[in-house]
Amino acid sequence: MPSSNIMDEQQTTCIVCGSAANQRCSRCHVTSYCNREHQKSHWKQHKTDCRPYVVQENLILGKYLVASRDLAAGELLLKDVPIVLGLRQITMPVCVSCSASVNGSHCCSECGWPLCSPECQRVILHKPECQASKCRGSKVVISKFFQINEMYECITPLRCLWLKQNEPKKWDQLMTMESHLDARQKSKATELDKTNVIDFVRGYLKYQDFVDEDVYKVCGILEVNGFEIPAPNFVGLYANACRLEHSCVPNTSRSFDEQMNVVIRAAVPIKKGDHITISYTDQMWGTSSRQLHLNTTKYFTCECDRCLDPTELGTHYSSIVCQNCSALITPPKIRTDNWFCTSCNKTVPAEYVTKLLKTWGEILANLRGNIADSEDFLKSTETDFSENHHYRTDVKLALVQLIGKQNENQLAGLTDDQLKTKLHLGKEVLEVADCFSPGCTRLRGLLQFEIGMTLWEQHRRQPKTIRTSKAAAPMLKESEICLTEAHQVLSVEFSMQDEHQVAQQAAEVKLLVAKAITKCKGKKK
Repeated sequence: MPSSNIMDEQQTTCIVCGSAANQRCSRCHVTSYCNREHQKSHWKQHKTDCRPYVVQENLILGKYLVASRDLAAGELLLKDVPIVLGLRQITMPVCVSCSASVNGSHCCSECGWPLCSPECQRVILHKPECQASKCRGSKVVISKFFQINEMYECITPLRCLWLKQNEPKKWDQLMTMESHLDARQKSKATELDKTNVIDFVRGYLKYQDFVDEDVYKVCGILEVNGFEIPAPNFVGLYANACRLEHSCVPNTSRSFDEQMNVVIRAAVPIKKGDHITISYTDQMWGTSSRQLHLNTTKYFTCECDRCLDPTELGTHYSSIVCQNCSALITPPKIRTDNWFCTSCNKTVPAEYVTKLLKTWGEILANLRGNIADSEDFLKSTETDFSENHHYRTDVKLALVQLIGKQNENQLAGLTDDQLKTKLHLGKEVLEVADCFSPGCTRLRGLLQFEIGMTLWEQHRRQPKTIRTSKAAAPMLKESEICLTEAHQVLSVEFSMQDEHQVAQQAAEVKLLVAKAITKCKGKKK
């Protein structure tokens, strides 16, 4: 996104006394002072508003964030406390307090909603739906625990509605968020809200203390603004983070801490005046899938550089192979149009491509972590899809993480050829990730870990005379660089997530690599 002129929003007078200012806060570069004493005296008041960005607004984007100074990769931009924490609306029965798996052995003694333990009944998160469900006069009954249950769609909306009477400041914050109510009515999403939330709450729970319009709005707000938290499986609404603009190649990364605060960091260097962006969809999907997801759940059409480029920044991430001349054919601008090969002028019917994608998509969905079948998939799709096609990249990424994980000895139990395959695939996927998920991102951290560990295992298998010679240094140095980056990126993930454990392992192996580098320094080949 092009830089914005934010100088008009920065103060040129001292915020304390109104005199001409000659210095700015070094962190936010927005608030100005006439001297050091005024800056120090104002810090206690300023620190809650001291952020390296400013909020701007226009008719197209609404409110969005712009960097108020140059930002370094990895730098913390904001940590946002959730206004609402709730369950994902489409879920199997889970503990309503912590989202852990349940089997019916525990339930709330007051309302009947399933819990994983008696302790979870005391969790304050559960209070809104517990109070609402008491209107029923008898306990909520859930008998099937291993399939999607529509009863759960009311939980998080009820937690939103609870704020109106009990925490009005948070309710006011909630009401400033975009709901795209008109678009949701046209798409008939509100019909599902009425059936699965309004009618269920009024009819089954017997709770009446709300207006239907509020339900439609909070359901829209949850769909458009909700952040999915991976562990536990919650959805959160955040007052500041919801203003982050979408890009299919975002310049920030997000993680969550133990308190479910969302933490936003610069993934790449961000220049003063640049828009600060995240991705509302999966960056590793092809353009057609991303656009469909954004249109149907966020109610806008993305026009970022990646979406406007049929080659997806030169990766040919959605291109197919021409069966006439073997050149690559990029997708048409309109999804339903025929495809056209610019090399041999052959037209490929849209129906053919749709069938091709459907056939291979179903096969991909049924691979289910089978290494042999996944390798066969890559061989079989070579003549249909580009090397980096999102189907192939999806399988490559899975293989990078699977190879070496399905035996007791892990990497040590692999053959040399299997190690080479893992390393080759890892580097191929990393090249794609560098385009779509650049910088300090979780995906790149995980790939760097797999590559670094594989290089270390290859080094360990070398004869001692080579392991301790200068010839070993390049491989070791590459491994050290990969593991260092993996640790730096993944260590910010909180302890409940697997990535945090990966970061610890990367740090441990990096020490071994460093020792090996020391041993081979100064040795002759």
